[in-house]
This record gives sequence, C-alpha cells and structure tokens, in this order.
Amino acid sequence: MTTTHSFLIESDRARHDLFLDGDFIATFPSHEAAEAEANRIASTSLTFELDLKSTLSNLEIRGATFDADQLISSVSR
Repeated sequence: MTTTHSFLIESDRARHDLFLDGDFIATFPSHEAAEAEANRIASTSLTFELDLKSTLSNLEIRGATFDADQLISSVSR
C-alpha cells in the first residue's frame, strides 16, 4: 500500500534540521546536505518548496512530499 510521507527542513543560520513525518532525523551544515539526505531516504529526487520564511528569527521551513510503498531501512531515527 502506498503512503504519503512529508519531509521538512527547518533552517536558521547555523543549522538545518531534517524531519520525516514529524520525526527528527538529523542536523546538517547546509540545506543542500539536508535535501541530499532526504533524497537518499526517499530514493528519488524531491523538490523542496519554501513554506515559511521569517526574517525576524532567520527561520526558513522547506517541505517536500512523496508517495512510497516502503522507505529505505537505514533511516536513523
């Protein structure tokens, strides 16, 4: 059965936290590195879109969704 999954990347100047379906995966030094890990987990090329940008707190949230039967087993949660 196919399930829809969601990745979020919460970024400030110093860190980029990757979440999968609301669960924290890891922190990366760049949003490109976080996107690369999401692509590896999803086994596809995802398109992340800017969902929120706050200049007051230097926060950006980017999201991508994808459908999959199974995720790779090496997701470190």
